[in-house]
Amino acid sequence: MYFSCKEGNFGDDLNAWIWDRLIPGWREWDDDVTLFGVGTLINDQSVARYERKRVLVLGTGVGYGRAPPKRIPAGWDIRALRGPNSARRLGLDEGIGLIDPAVLCAGFAEFDNPARSDRPVFVPHHGSVGLHDWGRTCRKFNIDYVSPRMDAMQVITSVAQAPLVIAESMHAAIFAEAFRIPWIPISIGRQFNAAKWGDVFESTCLAPRFHAFSPGIDRLERELFMPRLRRYQRGFWHLVRRLRVENDLARIIEAQPLLGNGAELERRKLAYRRILNDARRCYA
Repeated sequence: MYFSCKEGNFGDDLNAWIWDRLIPGWREWDDDVTLFGVGTLINDQSVARYERKRVLVLGTGVGYGRAPPKRIPAGWDIRALRGPNSARRLGLDEGIGLIDPAVLCAGFAEFDNPARSDRPVFVPHHGSVGLHDWGRTCRKFNIDYVSPRMDAMQVITSVAQAPLVIAESMHAAIFAEAFRIPWIPISIGRQFNAAKWGDVFESTCLAPRFHAFSPGIDRLERELFMPRLRRYQRGFWHLVRRLRVENDLARIIEAQPLLGNGAELERRKLAYRRILNDARRCYA
């Protein structure tokens, strides 16, 4: 089970193939068991929906909706969560909060020794794609704009090749860590959810820190405010908005990038691989 966005979102879409690589043969397992995939999928709604079903959790995060009850349904087998924050929210030992399964993609053959680029990449949250002409602004700063709605393989490759990743997309940051690429966390629109990033920061031994774009570039403001202005006023407001975004990006690209503890990441990856092997032995 995973979230599917109709416009596409690479962090969710990689569920279509990543599990065939991590636990080959899982599709032939007992049909009565639901595998919770990559993403922020555990909350009060998903617990209620699957309360009487058998569920296997191998790295999912907790968030969105209301906090789930700290009573795990009897049929749920939670072997790993995305990070310590998710474990605490379920009342479980923090040790079960390891990493996002996506980090293991860095070991896949198709991403081995990627060609290097000298251009940073900018990856917004999929909900921020329509808030601005990011491609135009990024070109002005010699940055490659990477839409999170692109094919997951393309996005991962772009991140792996970059010298720096500017990420509002959480999985862009996760892949930056996986490939040991410095990254700058940003927030843009109202759909940005800082709470779910707690797993990422804790599992990489980093202090939470976001660089925010100026208020006023959210789509809601444009829909409510812009139609009331005359045409020439709208043109002026668009110019003001564009200049504000450019000023923000100029400030952000000068910020100190982050890169987590590599040794801790390897420790967590090793522990997670053991959990995957144990799950295969149990369910296959």
